[in-house]
Amino acid sequence: MRLKILVADDALTNVKLLEMAAHKLGHEVVIAHDGIEAVEKYQATEPDLIFIDIMMPRLDGIEAVRQIRSLPSQRWVPIIFHSALDSTEDIVHGLEAGGDDYLVKPASIQLIQAKIRSYSRVLSIQSEVRGYMQELSSWREEAEVQNKLGQHVVSRLLDTKGLSDPMVQWMNIPAETFSGDLVCAARGPGDVLYVMLADAAGHGLVSALTALPLTQVFYGMAAKGFPISTIAEELNRKLKSFLPIERFVAACLAAVDTRNQTIEIWNGGIPDALYLEDDGTVSMRWPSRHPPLGIMPPDLFSNATETVNYLHPGELVLFSDGIIEAENTDGQQLSLHGLEAILGSAPKRQRLDALEQAVIRHIAGQQEHDDLSSIVIQVPIERRQEIRLTHSPAGLTETQVSEWRLDLSWGASELREMDVVPAVLSFMNQIRVLKSHQGQLFLILSELFNNALDHGVLGLDSGLKNMEGGFERYLDERQLKLDSLTDGRINMSFHLHQPDERPALDIRMEDSGKGFDHSALDSLLNEDLEQQQAHGRGILLVRSLCAELNYFGRGNAVSARYLM
Repeated sequence: MRLKILVADDALTNVKLLEMAAHKLGHEVVIAHDGIEAVEKYQATEPDLIFIDIMMPRLDGIEAVRQIRSLPSQRWVPIIFHSALDSTEDIVHGLEAGGDDYLVKPASIQLIQAKIRSYSRVLSIQSEVRGYMQELSSWREEAEVQNKLGQHVVSRLLDTKGLSDPMVQWMNIPAETFSGDLVCAARGPGDVLYVMLADAAGHGLVSALTALPLTQVFYGMAAKGFPISTIAEELNRKLKSFLPIERFVAACLAAVDTRNQTIEIWNGGIPDALYLEDDGTVSMRWPSRHPPLGIMPPDLFSNATETVNYLHPGELVLFSDGIIEAENTDGQQLSLHGLEAILGSAPKRQRLDALEQAVIRHIAGQQEHDDLSSIVIQVPIERRQEIRLTHSPAGLTETQVSEWRLDLSWGASELREMDVVPAVLSFMNQIRVLKSHQGQLFLILSELFNNALDHGVLGLDSGLKNMEGGFERYLDERQLKLDSLTDGRINMSFHLHQPDERPALDIRMEDSGKGFDHSALDSLLNEDLEQQQAHGRGILLVRSLCAELNYFGRGNAVSARYLM
C-alpha cells in the first residue's frame, strides 16, 4: 500500500532523513516547516501517516496535534512524534495530546522504516475494513429501501376487504420486519366467509416470500366460490411446484356458511382450530389431519375436509404455533391449555384482545422466536327473515342485451371430479351484464345443482339431516356415493335474452334421477311470497331470487327465470 506521509519539522536534516526513508519504501512525502503549516497541509492533502516534531516555530507539535485531532475525520491517521525530548514526561505528554507513537531523535533509518512498514500494514487493514463498512452501509441503505418496498407490497396484498368484515378479528405480530404468517379472509359469491391462517416454515423475509403466493390463489378461488377442499389442493400444487424440499407452509382453511349454519375446515399443520360457545366452553375442535402445504405431491395430497352443522352462536378461533410456543423468561411455553384458559375466561368479542395482551405479558419484553398470529370469527345464528324479491328496478338497462345461449352436460366422471358451479359461474362472469349479479346467481345455481346431484343423481334423503348427528352422516354418505358414482348425468342450459324491458336469464337443469312428486312443492312455491317465512336456505330462497321457478316432468327438471 503506497502511503502519503506528512513530515512536519523545522530542521532540514531531520526532514531529509524521514523523506529518504519514506521514498526508499515507495511512499509519497508532504513537508511542513512549522505547526501551523502542518495543520494546513493535513487539511489540504489528507495524509495517511504523520511524523511531527514537538519544538517548532509559530505553533509547537503538541498544539498542532491537538488541532488536527479536533478536526472531523472519517478515518484514523496515525501520528508519530519525532522529537529530541526524551523524558518520560515528554513522551506521555505527546501521547496524551493525540499521538500514537513516539520516536526519540536521532532515530536510525532502519527504525523509521520499520515504523512505516508497521503502520502501513495497519493502514492496509483499516482500508479493507473501511471498504467493508462502506459495502455494509450501502447494503443497509439498499436493504432499507427493499424493506420499505416489501412492506408496501405485503401490506397491499394483505389489505383486503375481507379482513375488515364485521365477523372477523385478527392479529399478526412478526418476529422480524416481515411475518411468515398469513391471515386472509374473503366473502364468496354465496356470502360464505372464507378464512385462511398460514404459517410458513421459519420467519422473516424468506418465510414471507414463501407464503405470499398463496394470497392470490386463495382470494381468486374464494371469489369464484370454489370449496376449500379445491382451494387447499391448488395451494399445495402451487407450492410444490416451486418450493425447495425443506420449505413448506402449514395452513388452516375454513368456510363459514351462516345461511346453512355450517363450518367446513381443512387443517394441515396448524394447532387445533377451536369453536367457543358464548360462555367460553370449547364445544368443537379441529386438529391437524394433514401434512402442511407443499410437502405432498399432488397425486398423494388429501383435500378431505371436516364439516359440522353448528347449533349455537359462538367464535371460531385459528392461531399459529408461535402463540402456544411463546416462552416466558423461565422458558415455559404458553401451551394450548393456557391459550384455551385465556380464551375461555374472556368475554365474547374480547377474546382476541385478551389473547394478544396475555401473550405479550407472557413474553415479558423478550424477542419473539416466531411470528404470532390468530384470527377469530364471530359465528352468528341468523334470524328468520321474510322472503322478498331482490330484483333490480325496472328500466335499469338502457339498451338491449345480446342474446346468448349455453348448453352443458356433466357425466359421472365430471360430477365426481369437478367443482361444477364455480366453473360455470366463472364462465358466466365474462358476460358483462351478468357480472354484477354473481352473488345471486351463485346461490341459485348452487342450490339447483346440489339438489339435482344430491337428491337426483345420488338419491340422498334430506330428512337424514334432521336426525341427531344427521348432518355429518349425510355428508359422509354423500361423499361415499359420489366417490363410487359410475352412472348419472346433469344437463344445464342458459338463455340470456330480453323478452321485454328487462334482461332475463332462463336457467334449466335436468338430472338423470328418479325425480319426485312436485305437486305439493309447486303449490308452496306459488303462494304469496310476502306471507311466507324463510329458513334462509333451500328452494324457497331460490324462489325469492327468481321471477319464476317451476318443476316439471317427473320432478327431475326445473326451470328458473332470473330478471336483471
